[in-house]
Amino acid sequence: MSIWLHIILPVFLETLVLSAALYCVYRAQKNRIYPAFWQFLLFSAISQAIQLGDLSLNGLHLISGVHAYYVYFYVYWVSFGVGAILILRVLHEMFRHAVRSIPGVQMLGQPIFFWAITISVILAFASGITPHTSGMSLLLASAQVLMRSQSVLALCMLTFLAFASNTLGVPFRSRIFGVTFGFGLMAVGDLVISAFFSHQPNLASATNIVHEGVYLSAIALWSAYFLQPEPARRLVTMPVTSPLMRWNDVAQTLGNPAGQVAVSYPPSFMTDVFDLVENVMGPNGRPQRATSSNGPIAS
Repeated sequence: MSIWLHIILPVFLETLVLSAALYCVYRAQKNRIYPAFWQFLLFSAISQAIQLGDLSLNGLHLISGVHAYYVYFYVYWVSFGVGAILILRVLHEMFRHAVRSIPGVQMLGQPIFFWAITISVILAFASGITPHTSGMSLLLASAQVLMRSQSVLALCMLTFLAFASNTLGVPFRSRIFGVTFGFGLMAVGDLVISAFFSHQPNLASATNIVHEGVYLSAIALWSAYFLQPEPARRLVTMPVTSPLMRWNDVAQTLGNPAGQVAVSYPPSFMTDVFDLVENVMGPNGRPQRATSSNGPIAS
């Protein structure tokens, strides 16, 4: 009974809520607008379904415990690492949608976001991998490093949206904020479980139960955001002296060519210009000497 309660039941609940989130995103017809988020949900649901099938076959004694353990181990850790990479893609996708109303900042933010991911991965590797780590331990540590990196980045992204929501025109009821907030909840749960799980490795511990509850709450939050209609995005209004406006102008100047403006002239404009050039240069193309009405002026 314990294996069904402590292992199979959480996996079953995760599969169920992920499937519900997939349905809500598809029902809202946002799977093409947020392709990275859709791929994350689909991959997570498939990996959880494989784990659920493996544990169910083991619980029904249709496969041996050794084979069930190997399948569960590799599926879990592969999905753990791939899921961390997909979450980074989702955060980048949410960032692009959040700043799409400010094209210069969006363009300038692409390399900044890339370097933020790189630096967070480097710092996570430096703090999570020791010189004695090798073989399978290195692969597991690498997966944990990726998850720790995306957790830090998710919290940074959530903080950015929380403070810049009014400036960017992204309300708290927006799906962009809802998806980011869900990953922020997961990040808090992952950081807490990584800090306390070494002291309480039991799956039935209170820390693990709270972590599972946070994970399920984040997915249920996504379903709620995609079920309700999304409010219209506000227009971005800011003063001319706003630093964000200056950054946008600088980014567009550095990365984009200057815009071209179509200028129309009155029909007589070019005729007047031609007559002026003729009077100054003369018919032979050389400047004429200045004359007065009484004749040439002495030099």
